[in-house]
Amino acid sequence: MAQDSELSQDLTARVERLESLLAISRLMNATSNQGRLISGIAHEISTYLEAEQCSIFFHNRLTDELYTHVGAGAEKDTQVRIPSNRGIAGHVFNSGDVRNVLDTSKDPLFSNELGYETHTMLAFPLHNRRGEVIGVLELLNKKDDPGYFTKDDEDFLHEVAAQIGGLVDMMLRREEMAHRNELLEAQMERLSGFEHLVEDRTIINTVFKYNRKIHYWAGLVGMILLAVMSITSLVMVRSADFRKIMLELHSGVIFAGASNAYIYTDIVAYVTLTICLSGFLMYAYPPLNRWMRAKKDRLSRFMIQAGVRQHNQNRRVQEGLRKVLGGRDNPSGKT
Repeated sequence: MAQDSELSQDLTARVERLESLLAISRLMNATSNQGRLISGIAHEISTYLEAEQCSIFFHNRLTDELYTHVGAGAEKDTQVRIPSNRGIAGHVFNSGDVRNVLDTSKDPLFSNELGYETHTMLAFPLHNRRGEVIGVLELLNKKDDPGYFTKDDEDFLHEVAAQIGGLVDMMLRREEMAHRNELLEAQMERLSGFEHLVEDRTIINTVFKYNRKIHYWAGLVGMILLAVMSITSLVMVRSADFRKIMLELHSGVIFAGASNAYIYTDIVAYVTLTICLSGFLMYAYPPLNRWMRAKKDRLSRFMIQAGVRQHNQNRRVQEGLRKVLGGRDNPSGKT
């Protein structure tokens, strides 16, 4: 009689486990919203294993961080980011080993990255099809007897991890591609903003449009002023009678009545600087414009190629998931 009771309990436990795995499979097959999907999976896991909280950590390869997509059982779903080598989650991610903590106060790796009062913990690595660790599934605080996570709980997570590993990998690739596209778009915006400086509506383009005339007239005026300065300097050096007049001319006293203003000298300097700037613009503008347009074209081609690769990759992953999930729901292959 006792043996029959144990057999009945074992069968009931197996049925409940299969029902939970089937519920996760149905979520993966029926839910397209990424947030609701991960939230539903985390809720199903925490409910079956009677944990207070379930969090799924994803690895961001661009920043080398682990971040929670959702925390089932928490008062508020929050996203927490930690370095990929920090805490128990970081240890599991880097080692690929399961970590079952019976008392977090005695575990030197525990860092309470979630800010949640934690007594027991079970952390399980998530792998992609290539065997690479891409995330960590973390359960906190077993609610019922024996008060800690058991080997059966680890076995269940092993089945869940095998089931959702491909899904997590697909989500990470989507998020990574979306982040790269955002960076490319930001680069394009910055480039477009800089390119705006060399378009028809800008002051620079207007200056360049009339640059030859500016360069010509500024050069002509500059040569006249420099010639006058040279002549007056020669006269001032060789004739004591005209030296006072020449000094007043150069200092500006003859124009403004102020000593040491050097108005004439300043005018010559400004005109000379205008000649130099207009000449620099005349030679620098064409190659700068060509470089900007070539860089924008390269970025545009890269974004198009990245979009095509992302579309093809998502299509292959979705087709593979449909085949896998269809095979689970229909093990006989019948429709």
